[in-house]
Amino acid sequence: MSGTGRTSYVHAVAELAERQGKDLHVFDVRDTMFHLARERGEELEEETILDVFPTALGAYRAAALERITAEVNALTPDASWILVTHATFSWNYSIVPGLDVYYLNLLEPDAYVTITDGILSIRQRLTEERWKRVTINNLLWWRDVERAATEMMAAWQRKPHYLIGRRQGPETLYRLMFEPDTTTAYLSYPMTHLEGEELLGGLERFRQTLRERMVVFDPAAVDDFTLDRDAPIGFSDGSVQAHEIGATLASNKLDGGTSEFAGVGGLASKSGLARDLILDARPAGDHGPERAPNPENLDHIDGQIVDRDYKLIDQAATVVVYYPTTTLSAGVICEMKDAIHRGKRVYALWLPDKPPSPFFTRYCTKWFREEAALFEYLDEARIARAPKRRPAATGGRVNGRSRQSAAQVAELAEEPSA
Repeated sequence: MSGTGRTSYVHAVAELAERQGKDLHVFDVRDTMFHLARERGEELEEETILDVFPTALGAYRAAALERITAEVNALTPDASWILVTHATFSWNYSIVPGLDVYYLNLLEPDAYVTITDGILSIRQRLTEERWKRVTINNLLWWRDVERAATEMMAAWQRKPHYLIGRRQGPETLYRLMFEPDTTTAYLSYPMTHLEGEELLGGLERFRQTLRERMVVFDPAAVDDFTLDRDAPIGFSDGSVQAHEIGATLASNKLDGGTSEFAGVGGLASKSGLARDLILDARPAGDHGPERAPNPENLDHIDGQIVDRDYKLIDQAATVVVYYPTTTLSAGVICEMKDAIHRGKRVYALWLPDKPPSPFFTRYCTKWFREEAALFEYLDEARIARAPKRRPAATGGRVNGRSRQSAAQVAELAEEPSA
């Protein structure tokens, strides 16, 4: 959806591929539509493009996809590509299709990807005039519709669909495309109970060691109660001032600080300025009437957190649990149970001196008391290992395309300032 910052993410993937000697092409439907308009001597404007008559908008979209399809078919057999487009737009409280599905059959993508981010970061990036009246509630619904619509497209074509938190970094999508033999894993840990430098530092070291061996889907990659340090301030409806956000970000230490935006999923993240922004109250002004706080937004976020984590488990081949505390985490137990019932293997690291509950071990394929023992087992059992580097060109085609081509159709949202 708009505001996820997908443009910079996708181009970071392309830059990573270039450094690794991969032939990767990025095709952006939005950019191609604007280019076609300029070729015809017409001007499409960012602010008003969705107000264009639906038939004309559909014609521009079809023409853009026709051109992109021709360019894709002209690629060499060893080339890979990413098609960047919306699945849907949310405009004037209506859902507008963002993709002509006819072209999906022509393009035959190998996978579908949704890039997502925390709702406050998304709202922060929406700096243009047209977004000033959009509510947090509307953005929450759009985020879910966008993910669900793309997931349905993938299911229709019997292709995998991946949900990737933007903060995971471009290596996640790169490895899914170019290292398909690498095992994928969901990292489960008691998010609300990890506080303090020692526990957070231990988690980060474990996470990095696991990433050396697997493609890791991390639930913390989407945090609805934090902002993007590097994005412009998009709360232009007057609900917050730039200096307030700047002061908050300045106090939010990356090493586990105690500011009101720290602590993913913890109580601290649901208080103070973060909570006020989520409640989305607004005084009467130029951009509309007074708006009362909406506590339903907090429930909406909680529901999406659970649903998103289950989705990440579903798309992963295995689940790895990091548990350094005896404090019960209902979330971790539910995730372990969900994974086992999906037929996935669950490998857990239990660090406390006290033995784990049988309700913990019941949902483990295998559990360990020492970190080194866990990684030694994963390596020896060849469950997690760094894949051998393969040449960029593998030769041969499947349905007229390279065997290696991992063409990703990403309903990655339009970045307004791009």
